[in-house]
Amino acid sequence: MSRDEEIRAEEAGAQEHDEDAARSSRLPAWLTETPYWGVSAVIHVILVLIIGGVVLIQHEEEDRRELTLTRFAEKAKPYDPKEDRHLFEKPEILNPITDAKPVVADPTVVEPPDGDPDHMAETLDYESVVSDIGLNGGGPSGRNGIPGRDPGRPQGSGGPGAESAVRAALEWLRRHQHPDGHWASNEYYRKNTDEPYKLVKYEGYSDGTGFDGFDVGVTSLAMLAFLGFGETHQTGRYPEYRDVMKRATKWLVKQQVKKGPPEIQGRFGKAEPEEWIYNHALATMAMSELLLMTRDFRLKHSVEKATRFSLGAQNEGYGWRYGYKPARNDTSVTGWMVLALKTSRQCARQNLISLDPSDFKESFAGALAWMRTSTARSGRTGYMSPGDPGSSLMKAYDDPYPFSKDLSCMTAVSVLCRLFAGESSRSKDIKAGIGILSEQLPEWRPARKKRKSKINMYYWYYATYALFQHGGTPWRDWNKAMLQALIPTQIQGGDEDGSWDPIGEWGTAGGRVYATAINAMTLEVYYRFARATDETDEYGSTR
Repeated sequence: MSRDEEIRAEEAGAQEHDEDAARSSRLPAWLTETPYWGVSAVIHVILVLIIGGVVLIQHEEEDRRELTLTRFAEKAKPYDPKEDRHLFEKPEILNPITDAKPVVADPTVVEPPDGDPDHMAETLDYESVVSDIGLNGGGPSGRNGIPGRDPGRPQGSGGPGAESAVRAALEWLRRHQHPDGHWASNEYYRKNTDEPYKLVKYEGYSDGTGFDGFDVGVTSLAMLAFLGFGETHQTGRYPEYRDVMKRATKWLVKQQVKKGPPEIQGRFGKAEPEEWIYNHALATMAMSELLLMTRDFRLKHSVEKATRFSLGAQNEGYGWRYGYKPARNDTSVTGWMVLALKTSRQCARQNLISLDPSDFKESFAGALAWMRTSTARSGRTGYMSPGDPGSSLMKAYDDPYPFSKDLSCMTAVSVLCRLFAGESSRSKDIKAGIGILSEQLPEWRPARKKRKSKINMYYWYYATYALFQHGGTPWRDWNKAMLQALIPTQIQGGDEDGSWDPIGEWGTAGGRVYATAINAMTLEVYYRFARATDETDEYGSTR
């Protein structure tokens, strides 16, 4: 290289060095003094934070969308008794099992120790042990008749008319709950009014009150009506309903026998009147459903003890009747026990109570054996013997009995329990039973002179659920008649707004609370229990 070339190369290197120095002077001192590997590490950290920020934003957007679907209490429309109830729209519902976030226990709530079943009643005001579960307590639904709302508008929906009627019924129940949390079968609570009880539309019946001794039962029915609408003591669309359920749950837990021999321990309510076991069956169903929907482990001991009592009270190889192992059976009590224990078994399957699902196998087998025994060749199921006309509330009425016994309530009970247990809808007995129910569609027809009444809300409840499970044309025909019987006859205006006059066969015993709660449950059929399928074993487990 010549001297001139060397000089030009040196001048070019000097210029490049000056440019590098100028660029370096514009960077922070820590960056110019940091080794290259350190700078590289910083750059990678920044990139990770940027990518993580994008992911967090995406999760935040997903959470915001989920809140839009599951937490819309602030958007719940206030109840207005003067508004046309048919304008209410049915909310779209998530399936709490497939769409809910994982259940997360609250570390501030301690599960009650063994031997302390009353702990729940003392601690119910604590925060929920559940962060989220579906539609704020919308209840797990499944193929085996477990309660809860299914997503979207279920097949055969009752539409906005049924939905608004349910809301009106819940409002009546809310207004007539006693301050201590219970509902009364007789002399239901009415705040700030001394007006006498009365029937709004019909003469010749009771004044709307019922018999003493069934407060546990009607309180449980009222709770089940709220639960069917997705309202619990922890979650739901309407904050005022959470308060209703909180007080009701506290009261119901206090009615349970905490200690004693198996013949009394776990029983809800007193062993009176003679039909006290209805109180227990309904309370077990309500508390099991509440535990299943919320995972509130403070309810564990109550549900567990109630379930053990229920299993123990069954006659060996058959069903239940009044008393503890009374050696007699009846289809009515057995039906309520089957519904209660199906929910309790689901609690066991989800490890919410300390029983094994197999503990229920013999119980359900016995119940089905009784259903078959009490069913005549015609397909009609009897109350205590094959095909009998069912029980009558003779002590409340003069002869002749004013209610038609053509309505086979026990056939509806039998069909529903057998469908839930997995018996094929194509079986001979089920087909015969469906045919019997289809011949006696709901009709709001009070007694008149010698004409007997065809109003039986108990029958309507069981037959509605049985035919919904069956589906097809029988269900469509029944659904149309049921909506026509219930929606126009619900009271509008006044203190009784949202209730039904208890003029059905069993309204005299249960009163207005019974009539309103069971009719609301009937109108919740579209989302309370998912349809069972023929792909189940004889005990209701999916194959």
